[in-house]
Amino acid sequence: MSGKETVLVLTSNLFFMPRIEAAAEASGLEMVSASTAAKLMETVASHNVPLVLIDLEMEEPVWIEALESLNSAGKPGARPRVVSYGPHGEPDTLRKARELGSDAVIIKRDFSEGLQELLATRGASASG
Repeated sequence: MSGKETVLVLTSNLFFMPRIEAAAEASGLEMVSASTAAKLMETVASHNVPLVLIDLEMEEPVWIEALESLNSAGKPGARPRVVSYGPHGEPDTLRKARELGSDAVIIKRDFSEGLQELLATRGASASG
């Protein structure tokens, strides 16, 4: 298992990745991205991952599988903190992510504006 803390991002949005990576580095984190639930779980198993970010603009079956996999792996409370983010115009998607076990679900604008603090606090600053 890698010793450095890693923020794991489930996304296919290549445009936003450099911003997340810069914020992660500023917070002392390594950033690893995954585009499938299998890759996400592989990374959780092989890295020190205190925080997982789930992009709800991914195809729905992908993020649903990722959330279900995270919740079924290991002992309760042993998994990383999960913060899901998505567009404000899709309240059903945001609600579903919460129901599937996200610790916090935030709209993309708030995610973007609070990214540095979110990573610095390993997700503890996220509410909702």
